[in-house]
Amino acid sequence: MLGGKKLNCDIICGEHISKKYGNSLVLRDVSFHVKPGDIYGLIGKNGSGKTTLLRILSGLIPDYGGNIFIDKRTKIAAAINTPALFLNMTAYQNMKTQAVLLGIRDDKEIQKNLKSVGIERYAHKIVRDFSMGMTQRLRISMALLESPDVLILDEPVNGLDPDGIADLRSLLHRLNQEHGITIIVSSHILGELEHTATRFGVLHNGVMAKELSLQDIQQSNTTLEALYMKYTKGGDNIDL
Repeated sequence: MLGGKKLNCDIICGEHISKKYGNSLVLRDVSFHVKPGDIYGLIGKNGSGKTTLLRILSGLIPDYGGNIFIDKRTKIAAAINTPALFLNMTAYQNMKTQAVLLGIRDDKEIQKNLKSVGIERYAHKIVRDFSMGMTQRLRISMALLESPDVLILDEPVNGLDPDGIADLRSLLHRLNQEHGITIIVSSHILGELEHTATRFGVLHNGVMAKELSLQDIQQSNTTLEALYMKYTKGGDNIDL
């Protein structure tokens, strides 16, 4: 169930979230706490439940157990294989289509958001000819049309080359630091997410094994990967 703001929940929290598909329990008693200004990295192997949890947060899966608490003033936008892209149209035309769906008539909003992700000069290029990195930027730009307080991204670095990954990391930091957008981003590439996120949720086999901060990692004198192994496979005993 979707709830209003809960005491001690600053922006988004989940309590005892569960989700089944048939007889398969994908999420089991998952609780988490996202704070304003976080880049919250949701980490876990493929099939751990990351996408399902993000789709619940985005409102794409209405049927689940437990409670999501969201501050009533908080606007959320997501890029989880959506917004849909028309490959035979230009970036501008895709943005315009999304703007119309959102009731936005001012072209300045389109130009502003294309510029915010660094693809304004490609506004009139056909999307079919975009690189994977440019396609990801366009999806983010379309999500930004909603002027969100929280941006949800599912595995955005998948398929990107090292330069594309570094560019996307810089973009997320800029959106977070300069535009004040809280970001929830999933990935199974732990080394990259350690350079991107400020807080982390370790999701393993549908269970939230641990939440920790970048400061926790730094103080433990280890890596996110080592801590992930500890909390999911009983690795070395590393105290936080």
